[in-house]
Amino acid sequence: MRPSELSRKLKIGPGDRCLVFNPPEGYLDRLEPLPEGASAGSGNGAGAADVVQMFVADRAALQHEFSAGYGALKPGGRLWVAYPNVGSGVATDLSRNHGWAVVYGAGLTATDEISLDGSWEALRFEPSAQVERSPVPGADMLPVGRAASPAFRAVRAIAGALFRLLFRFDVQGRARIPNGPYVLIANHLGWMDAISLLLLFPPEPRIHYLADPTSMMRNRPLWALVRAVGGIVPVDRRQRGNTMLFRHVQRCLERGGVVAVFPEGDFGPSEGQLLPFKKGFAHFAASAGVPVLPVALAGMKEIWVGKRLFVRIGEEISTQGRTVDEIHRLGEGAVAALLPAYQEPAGRKPMRRWLTALF
Repeated sequence: MRPSELSRKLKIGPGDRCLVFNPPEGYLDRLEPLPEGASAGSGNGAGAADVVQMFVADRAALQHEFSAGYGALKPGGRLWVAYPNVGSGVATDLSRNHGWAVVYGAGLTATDEISLDGSWEALRFEPSAQVERSPVPGADMLPVGRAASPAFRAVRAIAGALFRLLFRFDVQGRARIPNGPYVLIANHLGWMDAISLLLLFPPEPRIHYLADPTSMMRNRPLWALVRAVGGIVPVDRRQRGNTMLFRHVQRCLERGGVVAVFPEGDFGPSEGQLLPFKKGFAHFAASAGVPVLPVALAGMKEIWVGKRLFVRIGEEISTQGRTVDEIHRLGEGAVAALLPAYQEPAGRKPMRRWLTALF
């Protein structure tokens, strides 16, 4: 009998032992029929399996379950982690490109993605050392400075008109935006964050985002657009103490540009909640002697046509005479204080699933 489509997706081979942690009701039956000699059962962390699949609802569950699941995998085995998709109706802080710090910390890299059904997506993880991937470009790949290029101005004008038709932006504090160089910090909810700030802030001084470009590089049209209009400083998360990155950030600020950082380092878990801020932004601002501009965002975790999106711009924080720790504390506190009380609205949500998972 031909193996089931689901078992083929998960690459379960003849004779393989598959362990499934926290399977939804009826899921093990959906794996049948399996390849000849293969078996599948509910995982308990005991023994060694050729294929391990974990179902986790959020980052907290992933953190709690990961050691047992990964520990049950044979060397060279296949690890799949399933998480709720946008259409499931389950509130989650996991997505295709975000929320996997505990997995990355174990030296693994996502190499494949599949849809299990209307509620669950799954990522396959393999040891990073065994994965061939395009190297992250150097931090100085793109020019930096105050000036906005003609290409950026053109794209910004077109995108601005489109986004104002699709969404309703509620912005407060525009008069507080400095005209000189500064470090912009904001909470991070989703892909809309960076685009909103580019469209709502003045084109000059030009905003440059510190960003891991790995997911952008997999999207060829998007990566081509980024290379054409600029505005990012590539960050290789595998490198620590990257002197080229630090020099290029300082070059940007010295030339009158803006450096934008999402200090949480990942999408926040939910609206109104912040992950602890990393200190990089404070080091950059203190070294260059430029202020920090705090910004709070709300409504951008889930996106749909016609949704109201909130941007709150705070008072700039001077770095003169302040230590890195002081700047870090003041910056994190300012963003937290700016966050508006927010509750997802009821009613129709046109194109929510597609727009939320767009990037």
